[in-house]
Amino acid sequence: MALFAVWGLAAGEAAGSDMPHAGQLDSHFDQNCSTADCHPHAPAADAVPHPPYLENNCLACHEDHASSATALLKPDVEQVCLACHTQVHPEARPAADHPPGSSDCLRCHQPHQSPTRGLLRDAEVLGICADCHRPFLEEAATLPYRHRHFDLQGQCGNCHYAHREAEASYLRAEVTETCLTCHDLPIQSGGRTLENVARELREQPVVHAAIDEGCPTCHTPHGSVQPALLHEGYPAGNYGAYEEENYRLCWRCHDAGLVEQADGRGATEFRDGAKNLHRVHVANLKRGRTCHLCHEAHAADRPHLLRRTMKFGAWEGPLEWRETEGGGSCQTPCHREAGYGRQ
Repeated sequence: MALFAVWGLAAGEAAGSDMPHAGQLDSHFDQNCSTADCHPHAPAADAVPHPPYLENNCLACHEDHASSATALLKPDVEQVCLACHTQVHPEARPAADHPPGSSDCLRCHQPHQSPTRGLLRDAEVLGICADCHRPFLEEAATLPYRHRHFDLQGQCGNCHYAHREAEASYLRAEVTETCLTCHDLPIQSGGRTLENVARELREQPVVHAAIDEGCPTCHTPHGSVQPALLHEGYPAGNYGAYEEENYRLCWRCHDAGLVEQADGRGATEFRDGAKNLHRVHVANLKRGRTCHLCHEAHAADRPHLLRRTMKFGAWEGPLEWRETEGGGSCQTPCHREAGYGRQ
């Protein structure tokens, strides 16, 4: 064994501190990396282990005697990772590669074990994302309304793919499809259950045209100063004095004359003669009725996205509407049946 010790010392001196093993061959000749004193193998009970680490297969990633890389890793660490993780190899995905992508796997992942799925370094995925996206994340964190998956306890990976750009902004799927993955479930928010938007779109024949443009037409995915993560002003309640800025979201697609124009000809079909009945309901009254009191936002089974019922707190009443040639009539919990004619 003395010969081995002398050889190990010489080799260790030549190679520097990257050769800790050679001088210990006499004491560890019949042991492997994990059973030796210097590399205790202790998978944590609450951690996700990397399979080679769990199986004591150190040489899958490390050299046994010498290496030009730190920790005796095999040269070109990323190629070592990609040899197994072929689904994230540049040749197996589109050209748009999320930096640092396959060039620095250990920037985001732990090599042995982690308390987080995907062997991510941080217990909160957002903590890793913040290394690069901090200015945007810090600004959005100041907004009064934030998407629950965007909070610091959330998971960016619920919507975004970390390695390849399958869709714009590295989304896992087309933007509306991504949103509806969760909005096809009973989601509790603010003490109420949000409507199941995906089910409405599947079952209702009349769909808001804005849906074709995608959810971000009206909503922002991360945070907003408006309730419901809306981009711009829209009244949250059933009533409110009309002000143009409070309806800026609607006027992104609709003409403001729909409400503001007293002569409704050319502005709306909901009129009695020339009288604009949208203006009567929304702008003329001291407590104007907001759009969603009568109309659904996403989908409905009647023309014009008209509701079947009008909800006032915990109480709902019917909205009866009939279309006639040249006009129609409606009866609501607010008033008796009233007819209108465009001629």
